[in-house]
Amino acid sequence: MNIKSKIVVLCNNRMAIPALQSLYSSGQLYGIGVPEGNTDVVDFCMMLSKQSGIPLIIMKKENFSLQITELIEKANPEYIFTMTFPWKISGEILKKYPAKFYNFHYGLLPEMRGADPVFQSLRSQAKETGITIHAIEEKIDKGAIILKKTLPISSNMTHGILCTNLSWLGANLLNELLPLLKNGFQGTEQENLKAKYYKKPQAEDVCISWQKSDAQTIEALSRACNPWNKGAYTQWNGWNIRVVEATVVEKINDLPNSPGTILSLSEESGLIVKCSNETQLRLDIIYTDEGFMSGHKLSAFGLKKGSQFANL
Repeated sequence: MNIKSKIVVLCNNRMAIPALQSLYSSGQLYGIGVPEGNTDVVDFCMMLSKQSGIPLIIMKKENFSLQITELIEKANPEYIFTMTFPWKISGEILKKYPAKFYNFHYGLLPEMRGADPVFQSLRSQAKETGITIHAIEEKIDKGAIILKKTLPISSNMTHGILCTNLSWLGANLLNELLPLLKNGFQGTEQENLKAKYYKKPQAEDVCISWQKSDAQTIEALSRACNPWNKGAYTQWNGWNIRVVEATVVEKINDLPNSPGTILSLSEESGLIVKCSNETQLRLDIIYTDEGFMSGHKLSAFGLKKGSQFANL
């Protein structure tokens, strides 16, 4: 990086780690803030702080505004970047420190506002996603866009794989972002007519409806839930089963079974289930409280050909 800046990063997810490493190695990281309770990220940031002397503040929601002010006064940064940070910056703080706060949104704006655009992009079978860096204002995900880069989504990407790809894209964008900020670029206002807001995934969002969803839709949902939810939920006789990995297959029979019916359950052909629109899905890897296993191993628990998964 040719242009040196003093930067503080507020983060809550491993997606920020490559950017933290890049800023540290270029001598531009001057402070880190992480919400309490996030062990993985706190451990990494604590190690980095001890090695480098860079201030680290473990933030509490009830003291957040005071701690932000303390961090700014201690580090005196030019910019504060939020990366998957869960709490709003107050209007009072934004007015006190104008043109200082910028958010790395790991999705495309304004079409993919909300808490988990990675999940939504995969579940909706979008062909691309990306990172949108925007000025922070009081309304969530609505600030002027400073920089936006797209990333293609391949058909085998899981939530975890896509997060890793986006995390490296975020680090690589720093070289392009910092000159824009240094030159006083105000950004481009978002087209609100294109805006869509998605809430954080709820229980109903990660449950499989065999009757309503075809095989491709369920396969995409399983990838969108892998690994953070250990797969997409289904049930058999009240027993929770999560589909971690699945494959759309050609029809193995045309019998008039209802969606959710197990059409095959053997080591040779695997666990194949009928879905809506006369489509069929092989459940390659599943998770239960008993562990991760190949789909066909559910036969040891009493499932058999003709058994019916519940529609959730």
